[in-house]
Amino acid sequence: ESYNRFFDAVARAFDPHTNYMAPTSKEDFDIHMSGSLEGIGALLREDDGHIKVVRIIPGSAAEAQGQLQAEDTILAVSEADGDPVDISDMRIREAVSYIRGPKGTEVRLTVLRPDGARVVIPIVRDVVKIEDTYVKSTLLKNTTGEPVGYIKIPGFYRDFSGGHNGEKSRNVTDDTRSELYKLKQKKIKGLILDLRNNGGGSLSDAVEVSGLFLPGGPVVQVKDFQGKIRVLEDEDPNVSYDGPLVVLVNQFSASASEILAAALQDYGRALVIGGAHTHGKGTVQALMDLNRYLPLLHFKKYEDLGALKVTIQKFYRVNGGSTQYKGVIPDIVLPSMLDYLKTGEQYMDNSLPWDQVASVLQSHWQGPHFDVSKAREESNQYVAGSSQFAEIEKESVKARQRSKVTLVADFLTGVLKERKELEQVRKEAEAAGIFNDAENDEDGEHKEKKSLNEQLSHDPYVNLTLGLLNDVVENGVVAEAVK
Repeated sequence: ESYNRFFDAVARAFDPHTNYMAPTSKEDFDIHMSGSLEGIGALLREDDGHIKVVRIIPGSAAEAQGQLQAEDTILAVSEADGDPVDISDMRIREAVSYIRGPKGTEVRLTVLRPDGARVVIPIVRDVVKIEDTYVKSTLLKNTTGEPVGYIKIPGFYRDFSGGHNGEKSRNVTDDTRSELYKLKQKKIKGLILDLRNNGGGSLSDAVEVSGLFLPGGPVVQVKDFQGKIRVLEDEDPNVSYDGPLVVLVNQFSASASEILAAALQDYGRALVIGGAHTHGKGTVQALMDLNRYLPLLHFKKYEDLGALKVTIQKFYRVNGGSTQYKGVIPDIVLPSMLDYLKTGEQYMDNSLPWDQVASVLQSHWQGPHFDVSKAREESNQYVAGSSQFAEIEKESVKARQRSKVTLVADFLTGVLKERKELEQVRKEAEAAGIFNDAENDEDGEHKEKKSLNEQLSHDPYVNLTLGLLNDVVENGVVAEAVK
């Protein structure tokens, strides 16, 4: 682990996104990109030296087998014909490496039940779909009862391994297209595209998803280390959805999500709403498998060398400006609990500077779109009269004050007081719907108890957006098409 940290520190000296990935980190990266893994489908946690089951993932091998339950303690793991490996006092990452394995293989878990019973549970591993990483949609209603579509894109995922095997790989473009089709059958009058907390992913999918809302043309420019610029275009003239569109972003919207938001903003296709700025990651990385690049004899003693993620290119918007460092500035900037956090590329060591290239913007969106000035004025009025945004402003001020406090004397008393204050903040903020923005709640079971619609009904950013879309429905258009 010390070597891993050293290699990573050396890599990050060049820029924040050039880094060394140990084998376990590379595995996590692959899972994040594909939205799936091969294993049993159980969420685990460390608990006082033991590995406990938090919950069983719906549709997983563990659910199909039926015996493994929440609060079971896993004592040992073995392959179908192997000796059990005691995982007591083992770090959870190491324990998981024994539990995961290729699809179709059997793993046997020695489990201690909460009632003291000890059982051995055989489970045949399978592909586990991590549903939280996939596109979701739902139907909302504006204040006049008109249907408005909502699509959440958590990340720009693509299962590259599936595509290489000749199979149809699951990807964010196909899933978004599918959800758009379902919503259009409901005769939606507007659409909210939620990119908050979307950390990016596949560059090609950022271009293709943009194309679902645009009639072809440049989407993003990419410049390499030699200064050569390549324009990535939407080559499909068809538009999957041509109605009123609002994009929600925050400071954790990064990379591919910034490409999408910037393209829709540059063409005047969508109204972008969010905090002060997006993350500002405007760089492209390539993944180098060190097992391929370092096949020297003296490296053979290592089973897996991991990978190196290297920054090779820079993004530029259609209008020529970079998304690097500055990010995307929303058309309408709203108060956010994230404002007090120093998060974003501009706060990272060795981050690359902002610059620009020539614009390739050919024309603006010719369909109905928002009058930004009018929408901004109406948003200001909404915020001024909103108890939710008043609560956000109040809690943001408190958060800034807490971030400046350094606890030195009477450390334990200070920590306990801080925890009590934070718990009160959480209760007040939950009542105001604040945490829907940052998704700070780590309690997955608590989240699942609320339906998506119920969560969104308390989301002040969504409620404001529904009001703006209501104006579009009532007035037909908020502004005439650009000539």
